[in-house]
Amino acid sequence: MYYYLISIVVLAAVFLTEYYTRRHISVIGMLAFVAISFARYGISYLSASLSAMLLLAFLLMYAYATKRYAAFYGALGAVAVLFLLCVHYGIATTYATMAFGMGALYGIASSGIESSRSKPQKQDIGTELRRDYLQILMGAALVAALGLMGISGFYLSFYLVLLGIFGIAFSANSKSKSLSVLRNLEKNGVFYGRGAIFLAIGFTILMSLYPDFRVAMFGIAVLLFCDPIATIFGLRFGRKAKLPYNKKKSYAGTLSYFILGSVFGVLLIGYIGIPIALLLALFESLGNKLDDNVTVAIAYGIIGALLA
Repeated sequence: MYYYLISIVVLAAVFLTEYYTRRHISVIGMLAFVAISFARYGISYLSASLSAMLLLAFLLMYAYATKRYAAFYGALGAVAVLFLLCVHYGIATTYATMAFGMGALYGIASSGIESSRSKPQKQDIGTELRRDYLQILMGAALVAALGLMGISGFYLSFYLVLLGIFGIAFSANSKSKSLSVLRNLEKNGVFYGRGAIFLAIGFTILMSLYPDFRVAMFGIAVLLFCDPIATIFGLRFGRKAKLPYNKKKSYAGTLSYFILGSVFGVLLIGYIGIPIALLLALFESLGNKLDDNVTVAIAYGIIGALLA
């Protein structure tokens, strides 16, 4: 797990630097990942595959952000084939998902799509709740695949993520009225599919902890379920009692995040899960420029690597 830990720390350092300096330095993070991979595995099929997955994921999300859909579909197909080859030849598929998540995140950052948009505008409660219910439903399908199907479920989950990303791009590029229901779920002022794409990125990063099943599942469960549950409780019961350091968050939402996270923690990794759930709940309540799905995934990625 040292390779994973070093890689995730570099990812965190790059995005903290970008946040405070407002300079896009994702290329440095990508070069660092490639260097770490070759230092760890030498000149081999493994290091080459991880570097290729990183680059393809970067191209995938960069193409999506810049609306170059032909390149997007080509990169998506290449990612699917490369992962299939990793599965067939047993080339560290867990680290391949990490390379995908990191490359995709660097691709979005390099496109400038996050900084070029206005801040998310407030959305009506009904739409917000429908989006959260949809996330819970999707999360249940992914967790069921991981929990019930073993390593086959791991492979299936990654392809479900790719399918979801394909669906987002197809919906964004389509004028079909039947897909307007999905398009209307997105907040105004952000690029289409932002929340779902960042959730997918965070999920693939945490999938890399899968060699330690319980540690990985704790982080994944928190990522997929705690945030929507916190939003639901916050909207229904926390409209007046807001946190003093972040008026966009409520006591009800943060408390529900902590309680549910603690339940997952105790069931999966023992009582050490309670302080971790508290830390993640407080971290999520702070709010920052990056999407919560990304920041929580990076934070737990570091914690999970230490636990594993």
